[in-house]
Amino acid sequence: MVIVGVDLADQQTSGLSSRLKACSSALGIIFIVQPTGGLDVREIQTLDVDGLFLDGISHRFLIECVNAVAAGKKWIDNKIVQQLLMPGSQPQPMSRLTGRETEIADLVSRGLRNKTIAQRLHLSEGTVKMHLHHVYEKLHLGGRAELAWMTHGKAAERPGMGRTGLL
Repeated sequence: MVIVGVDLADQQTSGLSSRLKACSSALGIIFIVQPTGGLDVREIQTLDVDGLFLDGISHRFLIECVNAVAAGKKWIDNKIVQQLLMPGSQPQPMSRLTGRETEIADLVSRGLRNKTIAQRLHLSEGTVKMHLHHVYEKLHLGGRAELAWMTHGKAAERPGMGRTGLL
């Protein structure tokens, strides 16, 4: 498995995956890209990678990506999917959050309760509340419903809905 940070503006990036796979066809390739907001579907398809995520992703999602690729699956960061579905949108205010705040915000926006999040992330419920308070302050939000709307553009999804998608 190879994890590489790439610049999508670099012309050699599109051929990098092919050159790496020439060394070993069984190689799982994951690219880390900068959140530029200029992603399009054709550009992602030409990358020909097994995993793709934005720089700054939480450790939990990085591990999820690595595990999926190791199991022979494709994995893409949900924020990249959002950029593809809403081109020309403003840069996400979520980028102001720390990795842990982003992780908690994502779980809250999917409808999970603080207690469940605390158990899942091996934190105290008070720590989850503290992170959530910081999220609301940084993003100027009034609560969980606004967070869900900002994150997904709709009401919170059912708990358990994954962050992964197909490339």
